[in-house]
Amino acid sequence: MAIPQTGQSSQSSGTLQSIVSGRLKWTDMADPTVDDTVLLGRDYGFHPLDLQDCLSGKVTKVEDHGEHIFLLLHFPEEDAQGLVTQNRLSMFLGKDYIVTLHSGNLAPLVQLFASCRDDPEKRASFMKSSAYVAYRIIDALVAGVFTILDDVQGKLDEIESVVFDETKSQAVPINHARHQLASLGRILFPIRLYIPDLAKAQKFSDEDLSLLFSDLDHKVALSSGTIDEMKELLEIYKDTDFVTSSNRTNTVLSILTIIFTLTIPATLLSSIYGMNIPLPGGLTTGPLEFAGPYSSFLVIFILMLIPALVMVWYFRRAGWF
Repeated sequence: MAIPQTGQSSQSSGTLQSIVSGRLKWTDMADPTVDDTVLLGRDYGFHPLDLQDCLSGKVTKVEDHGEHIFLLLHFPEEDAQGLVTQNRLSMFLGKDYIVTLHSGNLAPLVQLFASCRDDPEKRASFMKSSAYVAYRIIDALVAGVFTILDDVQGKLDEIESVVFDETKSQAVPINHARHQLASLGRILFPIRLYIPDLAKAQKFSDEDLSLLFSDLDHKVALSSGTIDEMKELLEIYKDTDFVTSSNRTNTVLSILTIIFTLTIPATLLSSIYGMNIPLPGGLTTGPLEFAGPYSSFLVIFILMLIPALVMVWYFRRAGWF
């Protein structure tokens, strides 16, 4: 059980930092270790299983333990390569305290804590209750989800601008966008399920936060709906790219087949006259001397050309090209 604090101050030790405003104390741990969680268990009496989840928990949960509420949430973020990964946030909410544990690169929370620590006016308006602080933290992280969605939408716009061009394949960008949306959906689905349970924290606030919690729930639902719409749009682009790629492949195969077919007569005649036996029209047999030594060549060439021209005429008439 936390001891009520008075006044406004801050303290830090390694990855642990604390801010006090009125009777509310906000303790923040970036990249917590086992020793850090042991200290929390000693000072606040948190359950060891909850403290273990703060280090390695993978299941989203909101648990009401009476005197405090434990939240374990996962939020998406983009890495340097543009891939979507998840970041874990743990919170303990009490009447006069809030404890947050997270990785050091959870930028929205780090920025909120720094602004409260450095700006007394911000601290006084922000730290009204543990429930309100939790709402503001989660709201900032949900806003980050929309930033990622804006990036994905930009990629979808780029895909749309060229996906109908039969000379270009968009398989790689489409697969990358599908991976992003799949990761976002997987991370946001449990958040959407448990965000309504955040209303349990109302008991730690004298101010009615029901509208704020409802707005947060609406934003998460909106982001999930946006992901579903993007998935449907991406499926259309995938099918379109597949059709255009298939048409492009069929066109190439058709051209190659026609070229091969036109060379069949030439191949046949050249094979026959390439044999080392006397044949009519050869240089040493037959009376073909109208063009001197080139007479046989001209006759053979004409014999090759005639069936090829006949096939071209027929293919055009049949509408094959």
